[in-house]
Amino acid sequence: MSKRFHKKLFALFFFLGGISATINAQTIDTIYINADSITDKAISLTDVWHYHAGDDSSWASPTFDDSNWDTLKTKMEIEEFPEGTWKGIGWFRTVIKIDSSLRFKVLAFEDWQNGASELYLNGRLIKKLGEIGNDTITETPHLQKGIPFAVVLDSSTIYVLAVRYSNKIAIDDEEWFRAWFDYIGFYLKVRAIDESILNKVNNERTTLGVNIGIAGLFFALFLLYISLFIFYSDRKENLYFALFNFSISVIFFASMVRRYIESDLTAISLINAFTTSSLLFVFPFYLGFLYSIFYDKLPKQFYIIFIYVSIVVIGIILSLAPPSVAEKVILASIFLLTLEGLRVIIVAIKNKKPNSNIIGSGVIVFVLFVVLLFIVGIFGISISSLVGLIIFFTGLLSLPITMSVYLARDIALTNKDLAKQLQNVKELSKKELEQKLRAQRAEAENERKTKELEEARQLQLSMLPKELPQLPHLDIAVYMQTATEVGGDYYDFHVDVEGTLTVVIGDATGHGMKAGTMVTAAKSIFNSYVNNPDIIFTFQEFNRVIKGMQLPSMSMCLSLLKIKGNNLTMSAAGMPHALLYRSENKKVEEIILKGMPLGAVNDFPYQIKTTELKSGDTLLLLSDGLPELFNGKKEMFGYDRVTTEYEKVASNNAKEIIEHLKNVGSEWLNGDDPDDDITFVVLKMK
Repeated sequence: MSKRFHKKLFALFFFLGGISATINAQTIDTIYINADSITDKAISLTDVWHYHAGDDSSWASPTFDDSNWDTLKTKMEIEEFPEGTWKGIGWFRTVIKIDSSLRFKVLAFEDWQNGASELYLNGRLIKKLGEIGNDTITETPHLQKGIPFAVVLDSSTIYVLAVRYSNKIAIDDEEWFRAWFDYIGFYLKVRAIDESILNKVNNERTTLGVNIGIAGLFFALFLLYISLFIFYSDRKENLYFALFNFSISVIFFASMVRRYIESDLTAISLINAFTTSSLLFVFPFYLGFLYSIFYDKLPKQFYIIFIYVSIVVIGIILSLAPPSVAEKVILASIFLLTLEGLRVIIVAIKNKKPNSNIIGSGVIVFVLFVVLLFIVGIFGISISSLVGLIIFFTGLLSLPITMSVYLARDIALTNKDLAKQLQNVKELSKKELEQKLRAQRAEAENERKTKELEEARQLQLSMLPKELPQLPHLDIAVYMQTATEVGGDYYDFHVDVEGTLTVVIGDATGHGMKAGTMVTAAKSIFNSYVNNPDIIFTFQEFNRVIKGMQLPSMSMCLSLLKIKGNNLTMSAAGMPHALLYRSENKKVEEIILKGMPLGAVNDFPYQIKTTELKSGDTLLLLSDGLPELFNGKKEMFGYDRVTTEYEKVASNNAKEIIEHLKNVGSEWLNGDDPDDDITFVVLKMK
């Protein structure tokens, strides 16, 4: 594989161009410059010059006879320049004849070079670029890229332009130099000073803008898809597509950096190696994207390819192989990896894999792009700049465009599927749990149900107060046993600055996450209105918020009371009646407050109960878990039995009362699990 192919491959990929050079030309002609010719375009000085190896300051003189010198094109393009011809330093001379109208004018000389030079016009030093030394250590090359410098002409119309040029690294490390640079020498152009500066500014602005634009585009794609992968790591194609875009953005960013390094050839070669490495990594990431879409898991060849490319990259960076060998390995790798991508997409299309046509169109265009580069390189076909740009952008953007279309379509379909599933869940929630259970989905449904109930249970428990109020005149105890099917029981306490104790106990209708959601809402409303002395107003706010949640068939049973000193104020909405033990007569009173559950109807006339508590009086608040508890014989515990059992121990302290009620409930179940939450709140006046 020739170097010419390698250079053209990277030339098209990075917008670089080359101008062919011919050595040992037979004729040298005077270069004519007039005012009109340098206004519209630059005059190239790359025709054949007189050349002599060695170094002698007298060769700058315009009167020196160079007729017996060799002739040579100054650029000395490596593709056509025989190895061993360049001796490290030499002089070049040519004759320039100007229009008389240009006398005493300022012209712009534009120089491209890969070494160090001194330019003399009629024996006068007009420019030094770099520092010519005795060896590669003392020599400082200046990689000039056409930046114009001004030259003031005198009264002469004929000038001898002599260039003392040195490039010692090109012979000291000839193979390395030939691997990374297109030409050994230099080439010059002359242009009107204003047009030269404007042209350079426009070219640099366009080149910088294009490179920044492309690097920024691919880096933005990298950030987008690496973010998608971070938030959803199961989609490995997002990772590989992100790395694919990152590698391309690095290529263009490195090419920008390279343009602004003037004298460090080693740094340039490292950037070139880094750029080549990034180019090579484009392909395994591109293959990883295809494999992750069309394979259930990454095939072994992906890991082999990745390891192989990593070894090649290490070899390039460390220069473990001769450049000629490395070049062939790089080109062969690009070609084979491109074919592997084509194979993957052809198999996917043949097997009618989803989205294979979308991605396949981009892969095929990309493959044609790479194949075209190989054809251009092998046969040396010349193409215009416009055609080259069209080919470049079409080939470069084909994969990102089709990959982005695929990923966007896939995300859209996933969102549609999630929306459809959400709608299905809403429809299923309107039916009884027994109707949802079907034989063919029994196991999966059971796992889903178990997880949901556990989440609801944890949410329910998180709503409960962590500590009970410590008041000098009250003995307080609570108990809650959560059921397998969570009912959504809830209790809470609050003591304001005046010492008023507010107690709430509730039971959300329904089960699972909806009940947990209702408990969460009740907790929030309670915290918002706990300091409001008007219980009926608080119930109205509960009713308004719960109805606003628009959860079908969901409501909240609730009892809310306030104790200030020994005065009790209480109301209830659908909760079991409270039991008040009077220590004076050793009797249990039922505090019956009928009311609809909150969220059921608007403007219900809830009742208020007020009474005075005396020392030893005990109030029991409970949910319907214990009264409606069924044993193995399908017998219900009942409200009367609750009253009877409570009356037995109502004179005890709060914890002993709860312990007794808990034990009789366990005995009633006889080892079975309850169907609903069981909750008690006991308040005893000291």
